[in-house]
Amino acid sequence: RTHERMWSLHNCGRVPQGAFYEHHLLGWNMRMTELQAALLLSQMRRLPAQMKRRDQSGAYLTQLLNEIEGIRPQKWTKGATRHAYHLYIFRYDKRAFAGVPRARFIEALNAEGIGCSAGYVPLYRERMFVVDPAVEVFAGKVDYRKVHCPVCEHACTEESVWLYQRLLLGSKRDMEDIANAIGKIQGNADELRR
Repeated sequence: RTHERMWSLHNCGRVPQGAFYEHHLLGWNMRMTELQAALLLSQMRRLPAQMKRRDQSGAYLTQLLNEIEGIRPQKWTKGATRHAYHLYIFRYDKRAFAGVPRARFIEALNAEGIGCSAGYVPLYRERMFVVDPAVEVFAGKVDYRKVHCPVCEHACTEESVWLYQRLLLGSKRDMEDIANAIGKIQGNADELRR
């Protein structure tokens, strides 16, 4: 029990048997070893070129996806000058895909070789906010068990699709492949419902 708690505390509050983004405790991101830090420092020279590639890919992919009915790329906040593109998130509207549920759409997109997932629960629904009293120090006196944000919850359970960050390091052709895969799924949506 102590080992699991210590592991969780140094690993962002995650739990060994939980999902990747399942947080039971308020933890820290203290997982890096000295060797990993040394390797990371040597890789920092690649960061500017990778950020430029992500910017170009993200902008192009947004342009392509804006042309597909039922797909809405995440909008930038007014005044934003840069996007980290840690992930590429878009909203999926099953009505434009013959009612195919998001889970089936994600399964089909992965089958097309486009790595993606449904993301995770709203942050305020994480166990650490509704169970762990230590969070009260940081969160104030909010009782997160009573918080209800229907738009956020609908987005998290029905609409959001997350493309993995490595995809945005691809070429212009790779971005076209992503859009084409989504178009292919849309064109075969009736078949996916069966």
